[in-house]
Amino acid sequence: MKNALVLLALLTSFKAFSWEAPEILENACYEGCTEKMETMYSTFLNTPTAPKFIPGMYSGECNHLSPSLDPDTTHYIGMLLNTDAKGAYMSPVLQFFGDKNDMADWSLEDAKREMSPDWIEAGRITWHSTSATAHVEDAEGYPALVYWARQNVETKEIYFLAWLRGFSYAFCTLKPNVNGLP
Repeated sequence: MKNALVLLALLTSFKAFSWEAPEILENACYEGCTEKMETMYSTFLNTPTAPKFIPGMYSGECNHLSPSLDPDTTHYIGMLLNTDAKGAYMSPVLQFFGDKNDMADWSLEDAKREMSPDWIEAGRITWHSTSATAHVEDAEGYPALVYWARQNVETKEIYFLAWLRGFSYAFCTLKPNVNGLP
């Protein structure tokens, strides 16, 4: 709990130019995760490898620890990991309350076409030895969204955590889409 409180203090105390996401988010379940969230979080913590398979389109399921959402309701995520001349970026799209994952069939080319070009700059990745992070600032320059990604190099699954200020923590597991990798 102490590390999560320190993160919260950092997020609310420093402007984005003086703040960088930590390599991992410790104690994310201090407010009481469901068993499924605990399992997803444990898998994230026990997979100490930053994403290796880039470019790629991945999608999967998320559960949110939030006062606004039922923690047992499954939501979906699609994420493009890509590179350009400036480096790597992630383009995540959270889909709330769908009956199915609308991005599950997107190929890598579909993702490049469908994802907002805003993410090319907003989702710039900072590489750590065991994770990739990205954060998006609000109009005042404070972090509003913070993302962490790790990857199982054997299964190519992405374990993804998101902190959405004032809304939720998201715990997600994504698999490479069919035709999602080159």
